[in-house]
Amino acid sequence: MAAIPALMLAFTGYAQSPTASAKAKGKPGVEGAIEVGAVTATSKVTKIDPSKRTVTLTNEAGETNTYELGKNVRNFDQIKVGDQVKATLLESVAVTVSKSNAAPDAGARGVVAVAPKGAMPGVVMAKTRQITAKIVSVDTQARTVTVEGPMGGKPTIKVGPNVNLGELQAGDDVTLRVTDALAIRVEKP
Repeated sequence: MAAIPALMLAFTGYAQSPTASAKAKGKPGVEGAIEVGAVTATSKVTKIDPSKRTVTLTNEAGETNTYELGKNVRNFDQIKVGDQVKATLLESVAVTVSKSNAAPDAGARGVVAVAPKGAMPGVVMAKTRQITAKIVSVDTQARTVTVEGPMGGKPTIKVGPNVNLGELQAGDDVTLRVTDALAIRVEKP
């Protein structure tokens, strides 16, 4: 049996391809206006054990997993066999990219919002963090930058439309402001 964080990870693992795209609107010229790619996965509730607070989900590939939902999962009693659980993961997006003379990192900031009491269960989580890294490559066609971060990995991150990729090249030290978000909701079929 997995805990609720594993439920979130399980959904992201089931996602096969991008299915949605949204554009955040802002004032013209504001760096916060970005294009966001999203991946959505759907599972069906096939079993519920209220005494153990567990839910068994079956994904579109027929794989079944059981998850324990802690007391912090609001509106557990609203979940019924046959309900659909949809998870949407927003790709990591760099809202700004600048040469590494930027102000020091103010730390990661996050937000969690849950459905109101009595509604179908749902949660939205988002986290923004500042990363100082070295550029490995720049793909102007895909509007992505691959960086080597302080912990070693080499993530490829989508870049907002107001970032001038022509000013960036492999070897540059840069500071990125990166946002990740995940939404999970239970819906009646």
